[in-house]
Amino acid sequence: MDYTILSRNRFELEKMHKWLYFIRSNRDFHRLMGFLLGAKGVSGMTYLIFSEDVVCSDGRDFLSYNGFLIAVDFLAHTTNFKDKLVKGGLNLDSLVDPYEIVCEDENPMTRELTITGKAERIIFDRDLKIFLKKNNFKFKDGSTLTIPTVSINRRL
Repeated sequence: MDYTILSRNRFELEKMHKWLYFIRSNRDFHRLMGFLLGAKGVSGMTYLIFSEDVVCSDGRDFLSYNGFLIAVDFLAHTTNFKDKLVKGGLNLDSLVDPYEIVCEDENPMTRELTITGKAERIIFDRDLKIFLKKNNFKFKDGSTLTIPTVSINRRL
């Protein structure tokens, strides 16, 4: 979904686009966080923990493993965002516009809230660490999610 906001740094309107990136491994997570924290024009990062599979209208399925599926939710306003994502070694198949997710809510004003409302939203890295430890979380490849140093130094 596109958002028009007034930039804090400039007195002009900027288009923001909301994205979800579904994490498939610890390596994937480290690449994504390294990219997002170094990218200009990216903000509003939170973690979404889904307890069910997520299906997209284009046929992509994101399957939960041991009852969980992790996505990073963020806003971007760069024009070459996807190109930079691929150059950073990330998979565009994991990047989803929330409106591509199959949902019973067809109302454009509430659809995104219905989708993200099905997930637990975690804002802080320390809270994600607690969640992961409490639930003994591992990815399908057997890796355990760890918070990258670049994230610990730049986020709360």
